[in-house]
Amino acid sequence: KDRNHKHHEKPGLFRTDTKNNTTIILIDFMNKDIKKQIEEWHESDRHHEIIDALERIPAEDRDYDIIGSLARAYNNISAYDKAVELLESIREEGKEDALWNFRMGYSQYGLDNNTDALWYFNKAYELNPEDEDTRYFIRQCNIYVPLAGRVERFWNWFVDNEKKLSEMVHPKTHEEAEMFMAFVREGAALISENMNYNIGGDHEFSFSVEGWPDLFFIYPYIISCMPESLKAKWKFYPFNRGTDAAFGFRMYGADIDTAQIMVRESFIESSGNFHISYYAKNLNALSENESNSAMWVILENTLGEGISFKYIDGIERVAEPEDGMIPLPELRTHIKTTLESHDRKFFEDPKQIYSTYRLNPQESDELRHDVIIGSTCLDSVIADYYNDSTDIFDHVNSFGAQVVFIAFPNPDDIDSSDILKLRHDIEDGLSDEILEPMNLGQVVGGAAGTESSYIDLIVYDLITFINVVKPLLAQYPKLSFYLSDFRQHADLIQLTKATSSTNG
Repeated sequence: KDRNHKHHEKPGLFRTDTKNNTTIILIDFMNKDIKKQIEEWHESDRHHEIIDALERIPAEDRDYDIIGSLARAYNNISAYDKAVELLESIREEGKEDALWNFRMGYSQYGLDNNTDALWYFNKAYELNPEDEDTRYFIRQCNIYVPLAGRVERFWNWFVDNEKKLSEMVHPKTHEEAEMFMAFVREGAALISENMNYNIGGDHEFSFSVEGWPDLFFIYPYIISCMPESLKAKWKFYPFNRGTDAAFGFRMYGADIDTAQIMVRESFIESSGNFHISYYAKNLNALSENESNSAMWVILENTLGEGISFKYIDGIERVAEPEDGMIPLPELRTHIKTTLESHDRKFFEDPKQIYSTYRLNPQESDELRHDVIIGSTCLDSVIADYYNDSTDIFDHVNSFGAQVVFIAFPNPDDIDSSDILKLRHDIEDGLSDEILEPMNLGQVVGGAAGTESSYIDLIVYDLITFINVVKPLLAQYPKLSFYLSDFRQHADLIQLTKATSSTNG
């Protein structure tokens, strides 16, 4: 329900006529005793009594707090249109107030205006990022405004404006460039305010992951929905691909020729990653923090975001050139050769790289604390889960996608190797029958626990996925399947219930 607010205290008088069971407001509303009574009614869901009391105040005598409390009460009896009307009357006072935005978001959510509701909840969260209720509703709205629908709206916008975009793609002045980027931002915002991209060259549009591993899954999906009518002219790339050619670069006032940057890679056998030492005269003239920041950007533009993100686990500036250093433009080939010499495949796309992890089962009411072994191509979300963080989960959610897992208790009547085979069969069914043909998402990993087994997914339209996955899972009548957000303390959705006692 729409909830409490810490009102500013004002003097006033409040009296209850017990004989006639009526409430009389004589002067001002925001008296301590009045607030206490209103909140007692609120907590006991006596919202009609709040409305009866506050509606007796003449409209011209109602202040911001009275109208806010009255709107809250109307929200809580599902009279959302009336709540919107009241909140609109104090928009100028409320537009920078977290609670006003929350209440407006709540009203729009109740009216199924989920896109509008999301805007207000995001504003409320910007003003009060500690509020968990607001974050809950942001997550809910993002489920009901799924990535699949956002992408469709984005491509419709792009097709409708393609002629204008083509005319603007080569701006001649700084002002024209600013106008072009502002126009593109309007379209990109149809998907998410968190989208990053570069446009240039021969109608080339490159998304940029900016260090967010989930975007290696989201951006390829966006491109996969690209209309055929655009493909002859426009080239879209899911992330910065890098280049073997040298280029000029300027950052923190330093002009840098990447051909002059010398690097040495140290291969880490246990992880298959690299530590990079580097030297360049102009970089070394910067502070170490500035130099390292610039070097990370240069690596992303040289190696490509995929290779840089997945294979480079650290960088270190050295005081002078060292033996064994090579020019930076040669590093990409050197990394590929080193990996292959250690019998490891070289991938440019991180979502193709799976890593294995092992854990010691722990006593906990949370799922996944029984995990012994798992594999994943989105290891950041695994780390977040066990650190009780929601950074990756919420970033995925902000695009209208969801990172989730399906869990099922291990059957009592089969051994562990057969359980593993069973999980793989279910994963294959999910991929082959639902996720790939319907372009709904991807299996990103799985895990085996002492009590349950887990299948990890990123899904682009959760409601559609839930509807279509139930018949597939019903083909395993001895198993009960549950769906959870990929975060701790999440509610479970039961997808199917076992018809046999061999499964809990």
